[in-house]
Amino acid sequence: MDDGEELPVKTILMLHDDLILNCLARVSRSNHPTLSLVCKRFHSLLASVELYQTRTLLGRTERCFYVCLRLRTDSKQLHWFILGQRQYSSRKILVQILSPNSTSAGIAVVGPNIDAIGGGIKSNTLSSVMVMDSRSHTWREAPSMRVPRMFPSVCTLDGKIYVMGGCDNLDSMNWMEVFDTKTQTWEFLQIPSEEIFGGSAYESVRYEGTVYVWSEKKDVTYKLHEGRWSAADMSANGWGWPGTSYCVIENVLYSCFVHKIRWYDPKERVWTPLKGLPSLPCNGHVKLAVYGEKMVILWEKYVDVDEKKMIWCAEIAIKKRQNGEIWGTVEWFDNVFMSNGPNALMGLVHALTSTVW
Repeated sequence: MDDGEELPVKTILMLHDDLILNCLARVSRSNHPTLSLVCKRFHSLLASVELYQTRTLLGRTERCFYVCLRLRTDSKQLHWFILGQRQYSSRKILVQILSPNSTSAGIAVVGPNIDAIGGGIKSNTLSSVMVMDSRSHTWREAPSMRVPRMFPSVCTLDGKIYVMGGCDNLDSMNWMEVFDTKTQTWEFLQIPSEEIFGGSAYESVRYEGTVYVWSEKKDVTYKLHEGRWSAADMSANGWGWPGTSYCVIENVLYSCFVHKIRWYDPKERVWTPLKGLPSLPCNGHVKLAVYGEKMVILWEKYVDVDEKKMIWCAEIAIKKRQNGEIWGTVEWFDNVFMSNGPNALMGLVHALTSTVW
């Protein structure tokens, strides 16, 4: 080879698809939205079934964290984001992904699927269900509910999705319906007492293998276990505060209310502060979510007189001590979203984790 002869340029795009898939399968999914912009070939491979088959063979299961926001540019539609990393930095950022055309209020996660349930478009209450496959960030329609619901409370247990309330003119026969994700069918589940329904605001959470349901109007709590209803005794001790966010980590129920995180002690039947953490410096919505065995907290904070908002995110490691206390340690926190111009933030709506491969 002559000294002046240039070596041919070689790039990853010169490789066969199988080799590129093997490379892409080893990259964290949080980087997929950025990689999909490199070229059409990457975009196609990242959305392919073959990529997930390769990730499964390599054992590349990981968790993805999603956030749903309401923006002023289109307040009637919810906008979905995935938590990723800033380019050339270890800092976190929310990256927008494809969103369905609805204001779905109920969200459920079963495996890699995220179900957006009910809601409304132009004042029309919906019974429709849209499902996002978090492996490809594509949406599809699922069987519709039997009753349209604008603001339902949603909870999952053993592969089934429990949907409660969400509209007027409900009775004990249709107040709750259940979706079996295996058979893809809906059915009504009769409730034991009319005192549980009658309002429009409900809270529900899966805890100790049980679905707990609280009614704001009636201030009562019931639990559903193995198909049987019974009265619960949690409401008098702080369960069901309006505006409270909940999550369950290693069978411990946590809540965030008035910017403080508490956990529920079932023996003493009291809410106890999570030690080691300061009060959140926020002035807006707060959301708790589970990320493996850790907790993720998101909160809104105004940054100037123009009412611009930032969304902050923190990952908390949880440790139980021998004396029964539970402590939290902040592993990282970062500003992940700044609302300005076309992205003016109206509110933090959902925060959740999906396990994908």
